Amino acid sequence: MEPDQREEMLQRLRSAAGHLNAVIEMVTAGAPCEQVLRQSGAVQAALRAAGIRMLVCQARRSGAIFVESSRLEEREAELKRLCELYSILIRYSNQTVDDIT
Repeated sequence: MEPDQREEMLQRLRSAAGHLNAVIEMVTAGAPCEQVLRQSGAVQAALRAAGIRMLVCQARRSGAIFVESSRLEEREAELKRLCELYSILIRYSNQTVDDIT
């Protein structure tokens, strides 16, 4: 990960942490569920944004392997790994109430 990518990632993760701390404080204080839910949406959005940035970072690294590797097996393994990471990212982004209950 390049230093500028790392700094952007840290900024997004700190944002998520700040929103999560606000959610914890709201629940502790007995805030209405609607307000807590809105704030938890901000946590999820910040984590989703960080996840997308991580996937882009990995895709760039994978791209180098695709271009530089002469071994088909290595390129296939890297593509499989990148697809698995994408699946992880979208799996939690697309949860519904039925998935949770």
